[in-house]
Amino acid sequence: MLDLQQPRPGYWYINRTGKLMKVKMLMYGRDDIEWVLIQYVEGTTHTISLGDWQCLDLVVPRYEQGHVILDSDNAF
Repeated sequence: MLDLQQPRPGYWYINRTGKLMKVKMLMYGRDDIEWVLIQYVEGTTHTISLGDWQCLDLVVPRYEQGHVILDSDNAF
């Protein structure tokens, strides 16, 4: 099971309003992740704090036989 509260570079996520975003990079401080660089499908990028990331209501798309399934509990 994928922990949606932990950002993973290269993974696509969908917020509850339907915006598709990809984690491009994680930026570390002294001990752990501090910032997350996300890119929306149209190309815009934003840097958000890990705390803000953890407040997002995300699902991860998965694919089964040509259909996209949005499942926030058992994404992979």
